[in-house]
Amino acid sequence: MNVFRWLRRNSGWNWIRYRTWDRFHVLKMRYLKPGYHDADERLINAIFEVLCDFMENEKPDEIVNWDSDTGHKHAWSEMTILYKWWTGIRQFRDDYNPLFFPGIEAPSLEFSDRTTEQILNPITGKKEYTRELHFKHTSKEAEERWHKACEECTVWEEKCDKEDEEMMIRLIKIRHYLWT
Repeated sequence: MNVFRWLRRNSGWNWIRYRTWDRFHVLKMRYLKPGYHDADERLINAIFEVLCDFMENEKPDEIVNWDSDTGHKHAWSEMTILYKWWTGIRQFRDDYNPLFFPGIEAPSLEFSDRTTEQILNPITGKKEYTRELHFKHTSKEAEERWHKACEECTVWEEKCDKEDEEMMIRLIKIRHYLWT
């Protein structure tokens, strides 16, 4: 029997197709830089990547009549707002991080000399000398600016987290309209 005929009859062709060319089960996170990312960051990127894929590849504005009822109108409005927020505003948000403002110098890190006392290392079970890690600023003013920027950054990050959460909730509420 011909191998290709057998593959088509036994759904083997789809098995190969969905693992090589049409990998619908794989999300490509275009806005995550290579490296480790916590689960919360992977989660928001995943759900908004699904929205981007829907908006860019399925062309819902050409296929669906979004003016057919109020639910569709609201969903389309939300989709466009969320898509613009994710691809535009959210991707450039770090530009507003207080730690990256001009005049803010990140301190260098220095290890102290080793201490005279030994502590028990819980992993190796051996007693070891310790060293302390210290921030070293170029001046007292630079240190004060850094601490002020760190406090502002904490407030800024909390605001960003609330915004992310609000946008994810809005997307979840319209998820049933993400089909063509």
